[in-house]
Amino acid sequence: MPLPRGHSGRDLKTDTVLPMPVSLPALIDAEFAAATLLISFGALIGRVSPLQMLIVCVAQSAFYAFNKAVLVLGAIAAEDVGGSITIHMFGAYFGLAASLALGPAPDRPAAAHDAALPDKVSDLLALLGTAVLWLFWPSFVGATETAAPQNEHRCLVNTVLALLGSTVAAFYLSHKLNRGKLDPVHIANSTLAGGVAIGSAARLDISPAGALLTGFLAGAVSVGGYVYSSPFLEQHLGIADTCGVGNLHGYPSVVGALLSVAFVALHSGAPFLKFGVVSLMARQLAAIFATLVVSVASGYLTGKLAAAVQEKGVPSYEDCAWWHLEY
Repeated sequence: MPLPRGHSGRDLKTDTVLPMPVSLPALIDAEFAAATLLISFGALIGRVSPLQMLIVCVAQSAFYAFNKAVLVLGAIAAEDVGGSITIHMFGAYFGLAASLALGPAPDRPAAAHDAALPDKVSDLLALLGTAVLWLFWPSFVGATETAAPQNEHRCLVNTVLALLGSTVAAFYLSHKLNRGKLDPVHIANSTLAGGVAIGSAARLDISPAGALLTGFLAGAVSVGGYVYSSPFLEQHLGIADTCGVGNLHGYPSVVGALLSVAFVALHSGAPFLKFGVVSLMARQLAAIFATLVVSVASGYLTGKLAAAVQEKGVPSYEDCAWWHLEY
């Protein structure tokens, strides 16, 4: 008899019992939690000490579990098989709120600005990482659906199509907005935006056109975020987003989550959707609202806590502050 898995009918009470059973579903959930931490880290990297990141990791893990198990998949019972809401949206806005709480790096306008910029080596490694993520992203989205072959198949196909859509959008808009040339940052990040956005609707019958549209819109807002949003946030709001997580995970997750409001209505007859059309749509909207509120509030609070142990005189964006390096 197969174990109940993730969103395919698993009793969420198993996520909150102590001692927690060590099982494959539990390990998958742990990996999802770690992914959320990595997303938030992208907004803070280079500006926080190891001690500060330890504080962030411990606090965020608790808030992430509360938002996912208690609110979004528990009380609200929203559809989010691939984590557009619970993983990407939560991680991005938690990290941005924590970055706001930490404040701008005092040495950011001078030497730290150059240290935070990508170079040839980092661009090449990022593009290599993008290729790996692009290939394995479908298995991430469908990880909890192996006990339901039809759902797993939809997750894989919809994710591949969404990634194709975001790749087309990223290449086109990067070329269009960058004076006829491609920006490696756009190609390394925005090509993956479709995988971020499709998570909420991945196991729904949204048609190839719906998956491609989701990916294309996500890729478009991602490139637009790098071009317009990141400079605005840093210059006018003091929010430093080192890796652009708002552009790759924040905006695309909102696009995907909003589209899922319509998609659950179109596929309301799915056996795993237990409510009426209006209720399904309302639950998706409630999940978006709850996640934004919890992520921003908890991220800002955690950022303030981390700021209280900030060490004075440590340069930002300098690896030599924490690593013994010979270069």
